[in-house]
Amino acid sequence: MKRYTLTSYENASAETREVYHDFMRTTGSTSVPIWLQSLGHSSPLAHAYWERAKGTLFAGYLPLPLKEMIVFVVSARNGARYCSACHAQNVLNLDKRLSFSDLHAFLHSQEGGCLPTYYNAVVAFAEKVAVDANSVSDEDFEILMDEGFTLEEICEIIAVIDMATMFNVYTSTMQLDLDPHYEAIL
Repeated sequence: MKRYTLTSYENASAETREVYHDFMRTTGSTSVPIWLQSLGHSSPLAHAYWERAKGTLFAGYLPLPLKEMIVFVVSARNGARYCSACHAQNVLNLDKRLSFSDLHAFLHSQEGGCLPTYYNAVVAFAEKVAVDANSVSDEDFEILMDEGFTLEEICEIIAVIDMATMFNVYTSTMQLDLDPHYEAIL
């Protein structure tokens, strides 16, 4: 059973088209992704989801490649097929040091040690939060602070994890198909 319908640009209300325009303007994309089209029937929902993503990913202190890696890791650990594919592609577009096989190997290794060191502490923290936010200790914060992250940046890391989880719930429950240019990593 198909759990969603897509609202194309041509069939969207003026309010939804403005969300679509803002998405394309902000991301530099020439098309509207399936996740956003699946919300296009409701301009308030499309607007709310897009504003959450835009405010979390495109503003703040942390660099976008790091935020995209957080979303990728959380999505993969949550088994979110759509989000993990989308954000794997975003990571690869932003960090040319990595390949699809690097990300795939990371997901399937016991140690997870094949990522550049830049990502290690944040990825470990994100995985811990995604599994059980109540298990995060002061020591986990101190590890990030020892790596040079401020409390404000750690707050932003947590906000990215939370946003990823929200999108994981939506895209997984709706069983969204992948956009044509995404490659399934799960």
